[in-house]
Amino acid sequence: MSSLPCHSDGVVGKASTQCLSEFVANPQLSRRPHACTRQSSTTGESMVGRAGMTRLWVLIEHPGPWPASAPDDILPVALTEKIYATQGRIRVVLIRRPRNRQVLTPTCVLAWTDGTRQWMREGSVERYEDLSVLPFESMAAGVEPDFGRSRAEPLFAVCTHGKKDACCAELGRPVVSALDAARIADVWECSHIGGDRFAANMIAWPAAVYFSRLDGDSATDAVEKYLNGELSVTHLRGRAALSQAAQAAEHAVRRVTEIVATDVLGSVNERIDGVRTTVDLRLGSRDFRVVVRPGPPGQPFRHDCGSGGTVEWSGWIVEHLHERSH
Repeated sequence: MSSLPCHSDGVVGKASTQCLSEFVANPQLSRRPHACTRQSSTTGESMVGRAGMTRLWVLIEHPGPWPASAPDDILPVALTEKIYATQGRIRVVLIRRPRNRQVLTPTCVLAWTDGTRQWMREGSVERYEDLSVLPFESMAAGVEPDFGRSRAEPLFAVCTHGKKDACCAELGRPVVSALDAARIADVWECSHIGGDRFAANMIAWPAAVYFSRLDGDSATDAVEKYLNGELSVTHLRGRAALSQAAQAAEHAVRRVTEIVATDVLGSVNERIDGVRTTVDLRLGSRDFRVVVRPGPPGQPFRHDCGSGGTVEWSGWIVEHLHERSH
């Protein structure tokens, strides 16, 4: 087992046992002094390893407007109740085109990944109620359904859900405008996807990776790299299919090795011992062992987005990172 070198920027090797996860300041600044994004960035909160864990995504086209509760109070109760009753990590997200808000037959994209395997299906329905017949239980387990057609083209969604959090609209819309003007990919606006204080937030499928603290330039760069099979590690918040500890581990390995290929994650295994999590993962033909644990509490901050309040946070500490020999 060989040790990867330790760098002064916080990447762990044998010489260091307590390195904090990387911090990237928000390139956009809210006009509101007590906005959650501004306070989070100012206090130095790291976004690494903070993507909500989801494996099955149900993306449903809806033109808006979206209330703070969306997709609830938008979709039929029978549909949302069936989805929420399904065992598994499922997220329902509303999507809409940046310019065309006329929806006659709503598009639905189903996307599943466990980090190493993935599929996407795309179809349309006459009524939202028609989606109730989908086999959510088997889909959540990774079984690809007979719905619409298979989709291989990447899909990008940027959160602009301003009724949920003003920062998402304020910082998300400039990103959507930049990507829409670039005309390089299939880009949608979307409802809440978590981590409002890290806006602007974007998810790229089929890998279901979060990119956060974006502006127009960094979002365009992230999309271009993703289309070329690479990840923008600087703005990578995490791979949603993995636990947050495993997200932090993957991020650390990519930083120290400069492995950027998106779809080279071959396996992930975790072992929890108290506050520490040992993550064994394979990227391409290389195997790594990473030990991570939550860091000490950061400086709490108050914000006035949504219902407002105080945010308590901590980053990840990477205690060990080793490449394992075969």
